[in-house]
Amino acid sequence: MTTDFPNLKSFSLRLREEFRGLSTREGVLISGPAGWGEFSPFPNYTRAQDALWLQAALEAAFVEREFSTGANIRVNAIIGDIEDAYVASLRALTEFGCTTIKVKVGLEASADVARVSEIMRAFRDRERLADLKIRLDANGRWDVKQAIHTMSELEHAPIEYVEQPCRSISDLGELRREIDVPIAVDETIRLSGELNIKEFADIAIVKVSPLGGIDAVEKIIEKLDVPVRFSGSLESSVGLGSSLWAANMFAPDQVAGLATGMLLATDLVADPILPILGQISMERRDPEVQACEAASLTREKQALWAERVNRALELVPSRVLASWGVPHVSVKG
Repeated sequence: MTTDFPNLKSFSLRLREEFRGLSTREGVLISGPAGWGEFSPFPNYTRAQDALWLQAALEAAFVEREFSTGANIRVNAIIGDIEDAYVASLRALTEFGCTTIKVKVGLEASADVARVSEIMRAFRDRERLADLKIRLDANGRWDVKQAIHTMSELEHAPIEYVEQPCRSISDLGELRREIDVPIAVDETIRLSGELNIKEFADIAIVKVSPLGGIDAVEKIIEKLDVPVRFSGSLESSVGLGSSLWAANMFAPDQVAGLATGMLLATDLVADPILPILGQISMERRDPEVQACEAASLTREKQALWAERVNRALELVPSRVLASWGVPHVSVKG
């Protein structure tokens, strides 16, 4: 028998600039007794990766969490592959008060160096260069030689760390012996499941939605042998709640990568979660009717997302669903 999740809402949000090859952000919201969860895996995710994201969404909807009133989380701004680095940095600093900037790199060394220089110029023009910290994110696009060359060209820059500079563990280990800048890993954890990383990295990037939710992340952190930083996965303001809760619980003194709302042109609430003076409040938001209506998908796309949810649901462990009181349901298209 097929039963609907209550109040399932599909959505499509516009991005300010193309990011990771996307101009829109699609997904569905699932309602439960604890609130709303967001299922919005990226288009290239596998069914197994979808299942982890769905598990995180169901946990958010069915597991009660107490959100600390007044708690704030320091966050970095993020600059995508094609954004104007100078303009984006000025916006991050003057509009949102962010002094830590994460920038996508992994292009030609000259282009990467030029983007970092533009970030520094923006802060210098506002006499805030001394406050600037830069996080590079190469998404594993460098080989060791290119990474060493690019990092040597950036010796003058205030680089806090470089995230996933190379794809393989052996390359990361070789690079770590050659550069002084700390190395962070994201894909190594999410895609390879590697948790013993201190021999080739210094920091672990943790993302709640792709890793299966807060309970799953807590178990991962217990096994990691390096400090963690939390980062978002371009969720809506509704879907960001679990990441905010986890960052406040497990890494409250660290600057998190959870200001991804800056990348969205539309959202599921009228007042999106955005940084104020470089911080965002730890809260969870409910979707608002008018915003959801404006973001609704066509019937054809709704059916595709329903199918994707059902396929992912088959891989979520039944014992996990039972422990959360999730009803045995499938989703109608």
